Amino acid sequence: MATEGGKSFARRDKLLEIESKARVRWDEGDVFKAEAHENPPQPGEKFFGNFPFPYMNGYLHLGHAFSLSKLEFAAAYHRLRGANV
Repeated sequence: MATEGGKSFARRDKLLEIESKARVRWDEGDVFKAEAHENPPQPGEKFFGNFPFPYMNGYLHLGHAFSLSKLEFAAAYHRLRGANV
């Protein structure tokens, strides 16, 4: 268990371990791979999402994360349904 100044990092280390295992599965299964050029694309097969990055004239707030999370959810949903995301 890694400690620094009496603070335990066991929870962080466990999450990093879980992430590394998930990344291996994602890489092996090409989970986030999108085919940019299909011949020809069929109607309804593609999903493209766009998120405007926040302006640098203010502080980031929870609303930015909320907006981005909606796009992430939609992309994951369409990917699970077989769309080219």
